[in-house]
Amino acid sequence: MNQDRTGWVATRLGRLSTGLKMLLILAAGLLPLGIIAVLASLYSARDNWIQGEAQMSAALAASAQRIEASVDRGAAVIRAVSPGLADTRSAPDLCLRTLAGLASLDEAPARYALYDPQGRPLCATPGFTAPLGARARSGQRLVLSIGGGGDLLHFELFDEEGRIEGAGEFDRRTLAQLIRSAAEPGDFDIELVGGDRVMPLLDHYREGRLTREITLAEPLTGGVELRLRGAVAAIKAVELLMILLPLVMLIAAALIGWWIVDRLLLRPLGQMQRAVVGYRPGDRALDLPSLRSPAREIGELGHAFDEVTRTVARHESDLEAAVERQTRLVREVHHRVKNNLQVVASLLNLHARGSKNEDVAAAYASIQRRVDALAVVHRNHYAELEENRGVAVRSLISELAANLRATAPASAANMQIRLDIEPFYVTQDVAVSVAFLVTETIEFGMLCGASWASVTLEGIEPTVAVLAIESDSLAGDIACDQTLFERFDRIVTGLARQLRSSLDRDPERGRYSVRIAVAQREER
Repeated sequence: MNQDRTGWVATRLGRLSTGLKMLLILAAGLLPLGIIAVLASLYSARDNWIQGEAQMSAALAASAQRIEASVDRGAAVIRAVSPGLADTRSAPDLCLRTLAGLASLDEAPARYALYDPQGRPLCATPGFTAPLGARARSGQRLVLSIGGGGDLLHFELFDEEGRIEGAGEFDRRTLAQLIRSAAEPGDFDIELVGGDRVMPLLDHYREGRLTREITLAEPLTGGVELRLRGAVAAIKAVELLMILLPLVMLIAAALIGWWIVDRLLLRPLGQMQRAVVGYRPGDRALDLPSLRSPAREIGELGHAFDEVTRTVARHESDLEAAVERQTRLVREVHHRVKNNLQVVASLLNLHARGSKNEDVAAAYASIQRRVDALAVVHRNHYAELEENRGVAVRSLISELAANLRATAPASAANMQIRLDIEPFYVTQDVAVSVAFLVTETIEFGMLCGASWASVTLEGIEPTVAVLAIESDSLAGDIACDQTLFERFDRIVTGLARQLRSSLDRDPERGRYSVRIAVAQREER
């Protein structure tokens, strides 16, 4: 499965152009650097976010401390003077002095009310109505609450026995000024929450596209809490630029590298390749286009190709001349061999006619027919030599049949030779064996009183054909000299072996057949 997948990937990559492959390689090589740069930018953005959250948490804690400090200062003064308020004679004067001291010492102006040990109001800041009947909640000595429609922060002080010692209130504006000096201006809101009531103190929070909302809470002594809701930039514009810049640089580097390789190297090589592909044998020079490339090696390669083509052209000229000389020599050799075979056949014919002994004349005629068979094969091979297709079997057997009729003895003068040959080409070795096989079989029929003979060649496969020879002299009991038949049978069996086949005999029909190898069909 992995090999199939690897083969599929290799096939897909092989179809891509070299320029695109180079672009992918450059992108893959620069990708780790881009990833490292992006991760570094992301970690930097994360650190900035953590730092922003820490700053908001610090601002919230400082604001809570400022509010608690203001409340604690008033509570400390009230608890300090609370025992002196038990003296009814000095209590009114002490109460007024305490209010004046509270007003002068507190950086956050507030309104107060002081109570006697029986829980009755003794004095209060002008404009402040002291609450009546306040009781401690579950033993708490300081109770904070939000009132006045969310614009006032009330606090009540109780002693250990749960009796009220003092009360007061801070308005929203005073608390906002108090925490504004503690919390630097930032993109956040601060509000005081008590039960289901909320007092907004700072309102600077604005939602943004690249911000992340944060909510923090800081509990205050007395039952309320200070809550901050703000936004920290998830990523700043500069940080976003730092993240995108490596990717842009990666893409730009890959594109620039691809452009340099494609325009300055691959395109000139492509022009050179087209010129080389367009070069044909016989062209005297390579028509190279003007290569515009700063690469000196490409220009030198083009000149080297030009020199190679000129050298190849010279060698082709020399080879053409050598082939022409060789062709003339081969033609001369074939011509001489053909003439010599014809001379031998003529001499044998003269000796056969001049002999008074019929057996000797028959022997000369038999030898002549075999020499004629060789001459026919050689002549047909020579005729097809120029095209190098092989020997045409139809022409070969037709000429053999004509020669056999011409040299037939008087007893076989009326013998018919029928031919049905499909047009095939064979090699010279096959042609020689076929010629001898046809000659031997038809001559045997002539000597044994045959009245007819038939030669057929039929293709059964693209490269295989069946050669079949029939004669009435081969059918049934052969009425011929046994010695002659044995010699004939031995010869045709040996010829079949030379054809790398077996001889199939059909005595009832008088048919001998053998498979031969053919090269191609002859064009009609």
